[in-house]
Amino acid sequence: MLGGEDDDGDLVQSISDKDPVDPCSPAPFPSQSAALIPLQPGTVLTTAWGIKNGDVESQISVDSTTPTSFVKTESTGEYKDDDGGERKSSIFTDTVCNADLASAGTYVTVTSTYMLHLIHGVTRLRLSSQSFDEVKNSGKTTLRYLDITGNVNDKKPIYESGLLTRVEPQDVSYPMIVNDQPATLPAIHLAGIMDSVGKDPRPKKSRPFHTAADFYVIEDPSNPQVLLMKLKDPVLHDGNFRIEVVKIEYKVPHPANLVEKQLTEQKRAITYGIYFDFNKDTIKPESEPVLTQIVQAMTDNPKWKLTVSGYTDNIGGDAYNLDLSKRRAAAVKQALVTRYHIASDRLFTNGFGASGSIDTNDTLEGRARNRRVELTRE
Repeated sequence: MLGGEDDDGDLVQSISDKDPVDPCSPAPFPSQSAALIPLQPGTVLTTAWGIKNGDVESQISVDSTTPTSFVKTESTGEYKDDDGGERKSSIFTDTVCNADLASAGTYVTVTSTYMLHLIHGVTRLRLSSQSFDEVKNSGKTTLRYLDITGNVNDKKPIYESGLLTRVEPQDVSYPMIVNDQPATLPAIHLAGIMDSVGKDPRPKKSRPFHTAADFYVIEDPSNPQVLLMKLKDPVLHDGNFRIEVVKIEYKVPHPANLVEKQLTEQKRAITYGIYFDFNKDTIKPESEPVLTQIVQAMTDNPKWKLTVSGYTDNIGGDAYNLDLSKRRAAAVKQALVTRYHIASDRLFTNGFGASGSIDTNDTLEGRARNRRVELTRE
């Protein structure tokens, strides 16, 4: 789909993900020993994008790193799009060559049935080391963004490219939820204008012209992870296309039970690590670590009784969100009782919808911090 000779308009060369031999040349994987957010097996990024019916979240898990590449899997649950259409859940696995982490000048976020899952010359999740070094040394870098277009039977690659320049001379503090706790990360803010480049299969009137772009990237040479990519173009992106990281989890050598610590010290624990299907009370498998922490806390403290409270953002209306928050709290109790055998009379539930907001509901990251489960003990 994306491969071909140089004269067909493609700016990257691609290979089949069914190739029996390793298509990536051996290259050192960037050391993650000093990384602020290590790109390593077990790291999970939750990305979000906003639609009319609510914020859709995807979990991107780093599966493995090797002497030639890293592999990541992206899962997205069912959701209803802006036109009311039902979108099915999806899981896609992609590979990025280590050599491209070093020097690729093309960035891609899309993953789908219609895109190959290893593409030479591109990087995912983070900028290449070369692009990051250019920003650090000169305050600017030229970056291409790869997407696909067309109907089901004829998908074509499209590219936008432009010069991105550092906006503020110093790092900016970027709000994030890291390992289930609110945090800030030092980030570089880049902005510029991107335009369609190469052979564009779309009619001229449908091509983007002078797309305003914003990127926020972690200020870390070990892993310059892209936290936000935003493109503003009224033709291609309906005015505002953005993919934003709202939560990050990664493995630490000796993890503390933060739920138990907060309940011991403050009698209240806030957790963002219990995930639900879009606009539903179904708990997702990614919630297992936090549920395990709650179980351990209650096992260590057999006299504790907890109230589980659900909170939502403000999308969907007060009555709907109040009901959803109560159902989600009840689902957490049910999981703890039926799957982990916590006594039912030690758990109570409540829901407050959007009335207990602790951040703005005007941004993706603010809404992500408002969607939470709180635990309080007697």
